[in-house]
Amino acid sequence: MAMASVSFILLSLLPLCGTAVLAEENSVDWFPSFCGDYECPKYQVLKRYNTFELRRYESTRWVTTQLDADMFGLGIMKSFKRLYNYINGQNTEGVSIKMTVPVRAIVPLLDQSINATMCFFVPSAIANPPAPTDSSLYLDSHPPTSYYVRSFGGYALKLDYEKESKALLEELEALGLAYDANFGIAAGYNDPLTFFKRHNEVWFRALNQ
Repeated sequence: MAMASVSFILLSLLPLCGTAVLAEENSVDWFPSFCGDYECPKYQVLKRYNTFELRRYESTRWVTTQLDADMFGLGIMKSFKRLYNYINGQNTEGVSIKMTVPVRAIVPLLDQSINATMCFFVPSAIANPPAPTDSSLYLDSHPPTSYYVRSFGGYALKLDYEKESKALLEELEALGLAYDANFGIAAGYNDPLTFFKRHNEVWFRALNQ
Protein backbone atom coordinates (compact mmCIF):
# COMPACT_ATOMS: atom_id res chain seq x y z
CA MET A 1 0.00 0.00 0.00
CA ALA A 2 1.13 3.59 -0.52
CA MET A 3 2.80 5.26 2.38
CA ALA A 4 0.63 8.00 3.87
CA SER A 5 2.42 11.02 5.34
CA VAL A 6 1.52 11.39 8.99
CA SER A 7 0.92 15.02 10.01
CA PHE A 8 2.32 14.70 13.52
CA ILE A 9 2.57 17.76 15.75
CA LEU A 10 5.26 19.31 17.86
CA LEU A 11 4.66 17.74 21.25
CA SER A 12 8.01 18.54 22.80
CA LEU A 13 7.15 22.18 23.47
CA LEU A 14 4.00 21.43 25.43
CA PRO A 15 4.24 22.35 29.12
CA LEU A 16 4.06 18.92 30.69
CA CYS A 17 5.18 20.12 34.10
CA GLY A 18 2.62 21.50 36.54
CA THR A 19 1.26 21.63 40.06
CA ALA A 20 -1.69 19.24 39.77
CA VAL A 21 -1.90 16.48 42.38
CA LEU A 22 -3.29 12.98 42.13
CA ALA A 23 -6.87 12.65 43.32
CA GLU A 24 -6.07 9.38 45.09
CA GLU A 25 -3.06 8.45 47.19
CA ASN A 26 -2.08 5.14 45.60
CA SER A 27 1.52 5.20 44.35
CA VAL A 28 2.75 3.98 41.00
CA ASP A 29 4.66 0.70 41.29
CA TRP A 30 5.91 0.31 37.71
CA PHE A 31 6.92 2.49 34.80
CA PRO A 32 9.91 2.57 32.44
CA SER A 33 12.73 5.04 33.09
CA PHE A 34 11.82 7.28 30.16
CA CYS A 35 8.56 8.18 31.91
CA GLY A 36 10.61 10.01 34.52
CA ASP A 37 8.59 11.08 37.55
CA TYR A 38 5.28 10.63 35.76
CA GLU A 39 2.99 7.63 35.59
CA CYS A 40 2.55 6.10 32.15
CA PRO A 41 0.55 3.14 30.85
CA LYS A 42 1.82 -0.31 31.76
CA TYR A 43 2.89 -2.64 28.98
CA GLN A 44 4.81 -5.81 28.20
CA VAL A 45 7.34 -6.02 25.37
CA LEU A 46 6.25 -8.99 23.25
CA LYS A 47 9.06 -8.76 20.72
CA ARG A 48 12.03 -6.51 19.99
CA TYR A 49 13.03 -5.77 16.42
CA ASN A 50 16.12 -3.87 15.26
CA THR A 51 14.59 -0.39 15.46
CA PHE A 52 11.19 -0.87 17.07
CA GLU A 53 9.28 -3.15 19.40
CA LEU A 54 5.91 -4.79 19.79
CA ARG A 55 4.24 -3.79 23.05
CA ARG A 56 1.11 -5.17 24.69
CA TYR A 57 -0.53 -2.43 26.75
CA GLU A 58 -2.88 -3.11 29.61
CA SER A 59 -6.34 -1.56 29.50
CA THR A 60 -6.15 2.23 29.73
CA ARG A 61 -8.36 5.27 30.10
CA TRP A 62 -7.76 8.64 28.48
CA VAL A 63 -9.29 12.09 28.57
CA THR A 64 -9.52 13.24 24.97
CA THR A 65 -10.29 16.34 22.92
CA GLN A 66 -10.16 17.37 19.29
CA LEU A 67 -6.70 18.41 18.12
CA ASP A 68 -7.00 21.94 16.79
CA ALA A 69 -3.95 21.92 14.55
CA ASP A 70 -3.01 25.08 12.67
CA MET A 71 0.00 26.65 11.02
CA PHE A 72 1.26 28.49 14.09
CA GLY A 73 0.55 25.89 16.77
CA LEU A 74 -1.94 28.04 18.69
CA GLY A 75 -4.73 25.52 18.14
CA ILE A 76 -2.52 22.75 19.52
CA MET A 77 -1.94 24.77 22.66
CA LYS A 78 -5.69 25.34 23.02
CA SER A 79 -6.27 21.58 22.85
CA PHE A 80 -3.58 20.98 25.45
CA LYS A 81 -5.02 23.72 27.68
CA ARG A 82 -8.47 22.10 27.67
CA LEU A 83 -6.97 18.80 28.82
CA TYR A 84 -4.78 20.52 31.40
CA ASN A 85 -7.78 22.38 32.81
CA TYR A 86 -9.51 19.03 33.30
CA ILE A 87 -6.70 17.62 35.45
CA ASN A 88 -6.47 20.91 37.35
CA GLY A 89 -9.99 20.59 38.68
CA GLN A 90 -12.34 21.52 35.86
CA ASN A 91 -14.31 18.30 36.21
CA THR A 92 -17.55 17.28 37.87
CA GLU A 93 -15.82 16.45 41.17
CA GLY A 94 -13.53 19.47 41.23
CA VAL A 95 -10.50 17.27 41.94
CA SER A 96 -6.95 17.74 40.70
CA ILE A 97 -5.22 14.85 38.97
CA LYS A 98 -1.49 14.31 38.66
CA MET A 99 0.02 14.89 35.22
CA THR A 100 0.91 11.71 33.32
CA VAL A 101 2.75 10.79 30.15
CA PRO A 102 2.65 10.39 27.27
CA VAL A 103 0.66 13.18 25.71
CA ARG A 104 -0.68 11.45 22.62
CA ALA A 105 -1.83 12.82 19.28
CA ILE A 106 -3.94 10.39 17.25
CA VAL A 107 -3.95 11.33 13.57
CA PRO A 108 -6.24 9.85 10.88
CA LEU A 109 -4.26 8.73 7.84
CA LEU A 110 -6.90 7.71 5.33
CA ASP A 111 -10.19 9.45 6.15
CA GLN A 112 -9.55 13.18 6.38
CA SER A 113 -13.12 13.79 7.54
CA ILE A 114 -12.15 12.34 10.93
CA ASN A 115 -10.66 14.80 13.39
CA ALA A 116 -7.26 14.28 14.95
CA THR A 117 -7.35 14.07 18.75
CA MET A 118 -5.07 14.80 21.69
CA CYS A 119 -5.31 12.88 24.95
CA PHE A 120 -3.89 12.52 28.46
CA PHE A 121 -3.54 9.15 30.17
CA VAL A 122 -5.77 8.87 33.27
CA PRO A 123 -3.79 7.56 36.28
CA SER A 124 -4.56 3.94 37.10
CA ALA A 125 -5.20 4.82 40.76
CA ILE A 126 -8.36 6.70 39.81
CA ALA A 127 -11.01 3.99 39.70
CA ASN A 128 -13.81 6.30 38.55
CA PRO A 129 -12.47 9.33 36.68
CA PRO A 130 -14.65 12.43 37.06
CA ALA A 131 -16.50 13.56 33.97
CA PRO A 132 -15.21 16.69 32.22
CA THR A 133 -17.26 19.87 32.60
CA ASP A 134 -16.04 21.02 29.17
CA SER A 135 -18.27 19.47 26.51
CA SER A 136 -15.35 19.32 24.06
CA LEU A 137 -13.64 16.69 26.26
CA TYR A 138 -14.62 13.08 26.82
CA LEU A 139 -13.34 10.01 28.64
CA ASP A 140 -12.23 7.10 26.50
CA SER A 141 -11.49 3.51 27.57
CA HIS A 142 -9.19 1.19 25.64
CA PRO A 143 -9.01 -2.59 26.14
CA PRO A 144 -5.60 -4.31 26.19
CA THR A 145 -4.02 -3.43 22.84
CA SER A 146 -0.78 -4.20 21.01
CA TYR A 147 1.23 -1.49 19.24
CA TYR A 148 4.36 -1.33 17.13
CA VAL A 149 6.44 1.44 18.70
CA ARG A 150 9.50 3.25 17.38
CA SER A 151 11.37 5.45 19.87
CA PHE A 152 13.69 8.37 19.19
CA GLY A 153 15.32 11.18 21.14
CA GLY A 154 15.86 14.91 20.96
CA TYR A 155 13.45 17.81 20.65
CA ALA A 156 10.95 16.38 18.19
CA LEU A 157 9.48 18.64 15.53
CA LYS A 158 6.67 17.78 13.16
CA LEU A 159 9.16 16.67 10.50
CA ASP A 160 10.84 14.36 13.00
CA TYR A 161 7.56 12.59 13.79
CA GLU A 162 6.83 12.29 10.07
CA LYS A 163 10.31 10.90 9.38
CA GLU A 164 10.12 8.33 12.19
CA SER A 165 6.58 7.24 11.33
CA LYS A 166 7.56 6.77 7.69
CA ALA A 167 10.57 4.67 8.72
CA LEU A 168 8.39 2.51 10.98
CA LEU A 169 5.80 2.02 8.25
CA GLU A 170 8.48 0.98 5.78
CA GLU A 171 9.82 -1.63 8.19
CA LEU A 172 6.37 -2.99 8.98
CA GLU A 173 5.68 -3.33 5.26
CA ALA A 174 9.06 -4.96 4.59
CA LEU A 175 8.50 -7.51 7.36
CA GLY A 176 4.92 -8.19 6.33
CA LEU A 177 3.55 -7.19 9.72
CA ALA A 178 -0.14 -6.32 9.88
CA TYR A 179 -1.01 -2.94 11.34
CA ASP A 180 -3.92 -0.52 11.44
CA ALA A 181 -3.30 1.93 8.61
CA ASN A 182 -6.20 4.17 9.59
CA PHE A 183 -4.45 5.99 12.41
CA GLY A 184 -0.94 6.94 13.49
CA ILE A 185 -0.03 8.03 17.01
CA ALA A 186 2.63 10.48 18.19
CA ALA A 187 3.65 10.30 21.84
CA GLY A 188 5.65 12.93 23.74
CA TYR A 189 7.12 12.32 27.21
CA ASN A 190 9.14 15.37 28.25
CA ASP A 191 8.62 18.92 29.42
CA PRO A 192 10.48 21.69 27.56
CA LEU A 193 13.14 22.02 30.27
CA THR A 194 14.33 18.43 29.94
CA PHE A 195 17.43 18.89 27.82
CA PHE A 196 18.95 15.41 27.90
CA LYS A 197 17.66 11.89 27.37
CA ARG A 198 14.46 13.11 25.78
CA HIS A 199 12.07 10.42 24.62
CA ASN A 200 9.53 10.46 21.80
CA GLU A 201 7.59 7.67 20.08
CA VAL A 202 5.43 6.86 17.08
CA TRP A 203 2.86 4.06 17.38
CA PHE A 204 0.79 1.94 15.01
CA ARG A 205 -1.76 -0.50 16.33
CA ALA A 206 -0.76 -4.10 15.64
CA LEU A 207 -3.29 -6.41 14.07
CA ASN A 208 -3.55 -10.15 14.81
CA GLN A 209 -1.58 -9.73 18.07
